[in-house]
Amino acid sequence: MNPASGTVSRYHALDALRAAMMFLGIYLHAVVAYSPSGGWPYKPLQLTTTLDWSVGLIHVFRMPVFYVMAGFFAALLLQRYGLRRAADNRFWRIVVPFVVGWIILFPLVMFLTAFGKTDDLSTAAQFILSGRFLAYAHPLHLWFLEYLIVLYLLALVAVMSIGRLPQDVRARLLRLFGWVVQSWWAPLIVAMPSFLALLALPHPWLEDPPGFVPAIRIVVVYAIPFAFGWLLYLNTDLLETLSRRAWLYAALAALATFSYVATLRISIDRDLAFYLTRALHSLALWLLIFSVTGLFLRYLGSHSALRRYLCDSSYFLYLAHMPVLIVFELLLKDVALPPLAKMAIALAATIAVLLPLYRYGVRPTFIGAVLNGRRYPAALTPVPVAAD
Repeated sequence: MNPASGTVSRYHALDALRAAMMFLGIYLHAVVAYSPSGGWPYKPLQLTTTLDWSVGLIHVFRMPVFYVMAGFFAALLLQRYGLRRAADNRFWRIVVPFVVGWIILFPLVMFLTAFGKTDDLSTAAQFILSGRFLAYAHPLHLWFLEYLIVLYLLALVAVMSIGRLPQDVRARLLRLFGWVVQSWWAPLIVAMPSFLALLALPHPWLEDPPGFVPAIRIVVVYAIPFAFGWLLYLNTDLLETLSRRAWLYAALAALATFSYVATLRISIDRDLAFYLTRALHSLALWLLIFSVTGLFLRYLGSHSALRRYLCDSSYFLYLAHMPVLIVFELLLKDVALPPLAKMAIALAATIAVLLPLYRYGVRPTFIGAVLNGRRYPAALTPVPVAAD
């Protein structure tokens, strides 16, 4: 069905896009685990920079795309179910996985990290049992859920505030957004607020949170794509525009991304570099958002049982992958293979372990009901569901 018709029960392409960002996150962490760059709890002695370029590329757009999708589906839930039911949905599918997931995963990750660094099980166990590991408390890769909760609260305030405006004013604001997205200059226009937000970051690239306390500068950076996604749902006819221009934006994204990376590597005036790198990053970011979203809409809009299954599984796989990936790092630590081969094996093995675990130990259980919104039978073909 055409999204613009208002009769769509499921946005298959956007579901697939959100899942792809989850799977890309697992790949990114596998690369970082074997790279001297980037933060990761445990890194073996032999590392490689071979795929660092892919980490930089993914980091430009992955989380902004995810937050665009988060805003889109949050607006869908609110319109379809109302505030109370939408809030209940988000509590069980976002807040509960964040809290329970951290309680389970953080001690496990710290234990595996301690064992990897000491090669002694009793020392690693004592590190956990003594409570000393809590001195390193960090949301890990679950930080995206914490910031999503913050954005939901901000969205609630925004919706209540905008709801007080006259209806004709709200209609004009939506028309203005539609005009912007339909404009050929759309990526440049929406890149402007992102450029201003990036000025507050210590580096031109997107920053990972330093701890549990939400950093305002990071909230602002992701609030912009979240708001864009929210408004996009209120103007779903614009999805056709993104689909139609996907390849044009993809070509421009390649050019902008190349320019951004080149600017990071060349020696230019420090003040000029400060503004130029952030401007190019903002433009590349939005061109990638427009092009990747458009390509998914163009080619993955139909229903596929296998793709639906992978979409459903992506949330659990992303939440659970860190300790599993570290286990395979430890198992491969003394194997006589180059780090690039170990990386590929660890990544493939992690997916190979988690997919069956999801199918038989998560999907048909109450855990699957929390993560997917309902409990599915342990079969490949999912039961249709009205909304995410």
